[in-house]
Amino acid sequence: MNRRFTVALLATATLAVSGCSIANTTASEVALQYGAGMFDSRVFVQCVPTGTRELNDIADDHYYYPAGQRDFTFGPDEGLDSAQLTSTTSDAQEISVSGTVKFTLNTDCAEFTDPSGKTWPGGRLQMFHELIAAKYEAAPLEGGESMREGWRKLLRNYVGAALDRAADNEALKYGWLQLYTDPAKKAQWEQDVLGQLPEILKTLTQGVELISINAVLLQKPDIQPALMSGLTDKQAAELRNQAAEVDKKAAENFPGGLAGYQAYQQQQAINQAIKDGKVQVLPVPQGSPIIVGGK
Repeated sequence: MNRRFTVALLATATLAVSGCSIANTTASEVALQYGAGMFDSRVFVQCVPTGTRELNDIADDHYYYPAGQRDFTFGPDEGLDSAQLTSTTSDAQEISVSGTVKFTLNTDCAEFTDPSGKTWPGGRLQMFHELIAAKYEAAPLEGGESMREGWRKLLRNYVGAALDRAADNEALKYGWLQLYTDPAKKAQWEQDVLGQLPEILKTLTQGVELISINAVLLQKPDIQPALMSGLTDKQAAELRNQAAEVDKKAAENFPGGLAGYQAYQQQQAINQAIKDGKVQVLPVPQGSPIIVGGK
């Protein structure tokens, strides 16, 4: 009788364990556990820290989020989180912007009360999940998996939208030529955007810092083809002017002045033409006229 009871008890325990949910976070992720069993209400249970493996209640759900710094990338290439952003400069020219925002999701699970007066037992991470991420189905349900496709859309609508506004605001302080050709001005613009971005992002998250911005890296902006053509023409004209100025100074210091310098340049041209085979020189007796004929 005791033996049959023991076997039955072990079988019951095995079934119970096999029906348990498992929290299994890696060193670079945390998880939120929510009651989801037949007899549970849909409520937050606990935060699961990094590097944890534990058995939880039957059928409970776990939502996994990144711990540590991540990147939001934007540009014209495939596989990035977003397309290029566009901004308008102080001289009303449109530029296209590529780059990277380095950010950290706020995984603080300490209970807190938000500006509206609501208390979140699971802290800012619970607030982020319930108010934002759950709508995008951004979080994987198993540990060690990549973020779901909704994660990119979430980043575009929050980090990307805030970045777009900050870049627009700050680009109006600079002309397009400054941002395109002056590394110091471009670096200052980058810092200006970094200074604005966190506060703009907080306006999208009810005044709470749910995503921390660590760095903004902006590449040299792309400009309109007409501006590129005009810049190329301007640079060519500047090079011609510089060459003319060099010739002028050389002539002023040449023995015999301008006339001597021009005669020297003419002789150099003749010598180069002979070297290149563009003219033919025929030997003649001394005292006879020299005949130079073109090929």
